[in-house]
Amino acid sequence: MKKSILAALLAASSISALASTYYVVVPVPNRTATAGNILVSLNPYSLPAGIVGRAYAGFDFNSALQVLGDPSYTPAPVRWSVVGGTLPAGLSLGADGKLTGTPTAASSSSFQVMAAYKTKAGQQSYQVLVVDIAISLAAATLPDGVQGAAYSYDLKPRLTVTGDSRFTMSQVTWTLNGTLPPGLQLNADGTITGVPTAGGTSSFNITASYLGKAGARAYQVIVGDITINLASATPPSGAAGQAYAGFDLKPSVTVSGDAAYQGSGTGVTWSVDSGMLPPGLSLKTDGTIAGTPTASGSGPVSIKAAYKTASAVQSYTIPLSDVVKQFSGYRAWTNGALATSCNEYRSPSGKFLYQGDTGDGVYRVNLSGTPTDVFCDMTTDGGGWTLLMKQAAGDGVTLQGDTTYWTNGTVLNDTAANLNRNNANLVSSAFAQMTATQYRLEASNESTRQFYSRGASTPRVAFSDAQRVSYTDDAGVPQVYPNWFIRGTTYPNGQAITSSRFGFNFMEFPPGSAIGACGARWGWSSNENPYPAGQTAGTHDSCGGLGAYGGQYGSTFMSSNKSAWQPATLYLWAK
Repeated sequence: MKKSILAALLAASSISALASTYYVVVPVPNRTATAGNILVSLNPYSLPAGIVGRAYAGFDFNSALQVLGDPSYTPAPVRWSVVGGTLPAGLSLGADGKLTGTPTAASSSSFQVMAAYKTKAGQQSYQVLVVDIAISLAAATLPDGVQGAAYSYDLKPRLTVTGDSRFTMSQVTWTLNGTLPPGLQLNADGTITGVPTAGGTSSFNITASYLGKAGARAYQVIVGDITINLASATPPSGAAGQAYAGFDLKPSVTVSGDAAYQGSGTGVTWSVDSGMLPPGLSLKTDGTIAGTPTASGSGPVSIKAAYKTASAVQSYTIPLSDVVKQFSGYRAWTNGALATSCNEYRSPSGKFLYQGDTGDGVYRVNLSGTPTDVFCDMTTDGGGWTLLMKQAAGDGVTLQGDTTYWTNGTVLNDTAANLNRNNANLVSSAFAQMTATQYRLEASNESTRQFYSRGASTPRVAFSDAQRVSYTDDAGVPQVYPNWFIRGTTYPNGQAITSSRFGFNFMEFPPGSAIGACGARWGWSSNENPYPAGQTAGTHDSCGGLGAYGGQYGSTFMSSNKSAWQPATLYLWAK
């Protein structure tokens, strides 16, 4: 019976390996406990494995201890020691029978632990496996950065940790060796974030550390440089003395490599890199060129556009012309230069433009080196007409075709007060000095005008006797009655007109006579009867218009009525 009870108790004691702190004292009936009756033993046990660098889970050998034969047993007097083999590096057996510490090296360590109680002792062999973890960072091509744009890259997916089933990413520490691009940072969670602020290539090392182990890898981040381009463009032309239309450079600028750039030239600074803007123009901070130029010219100027660390230079040419300016009593080019005729003002070349104070009026021209004021018609028949002469209404005498006004170019009333379309006599100095190819005759009583073209010469040459066309009375008379400026079917004395001729610088001669009968520098000659209609040829010639003259000018038919065939003001123009 006693043996059965003891066996049952011993069997139960084998469960003690599952308890954290457990010991067994078995009393023996009718016997007194003595040191010789005490039995001390350690049960076998599979100890927890360890991981290098991590605090050992610990093991309390009291859970494997059995003490028999001492009803008054307490664990305090038990003495613990390692009597064989070696504990894993970093672990130790405490006086309380507990195995603790932090393994420092991988190993498979076998050792014997002895528990001594009073005069008895028991020992057992044990083994602890300590494993080492492995950590590594994989290679990766990190995305390029863009200045001004948020950047983010997570290194954690590149991390591999083996040998630790209890591994958690939060225990990893991340360190940087080297320099990240300006504006980026390595965070505690293994991410690289920020907003790049400068371009360039940055190479650096990242180290991931876990339980004393580390894995490192070199990486690289490229941040593109900011670039700026200033395209060529054609600035609008301008004119001296007039507000410039303006030239906006912003549409010509492009910025790349900066996500923060807002477009439309925002953040761009402008300056003149070389050369000079035309006087009167300036470059504004908003990238526009504006102002009122004070002189003509078209010299190039180089403009610099800068944005953050980038800049670009482009050359532009702003064509500035001189235009018409109203001076005191006359018009001329803004720079004071003079054209040689009204037509040269109206259709200029080079750096001049017919803009500004344009229109009909007095212009100053350069006639053979002499500044001369003339009246210009800039609006009708293409404009550019210079007024050469005015023949007053009712005055058929002053400007007769045989006066020195025609032969010598003598001036008449060539004053500022007479340079207009009023009813007066005028002979401009331009008549003898300017060069012309086109002529126009205007009458104040007609809506149409007469035109004549010829080779280039001065008007005085064009209207000279050497250039005069001669006709006989019966030679190709084109019509019967005068029908422009002079309109009628009879002479002033009432006799009928039977044939008429209108022409430019002509004279009619009686057949066989060297003496001109009647003609005009630009006008009419009319006869009572065409030759040979029964009367003496040419005896009743009469003429009128601009510069009428001849042997019969003022004959019986005209009598004292020369002015009767001068019904309105005549204007002679040329260009």
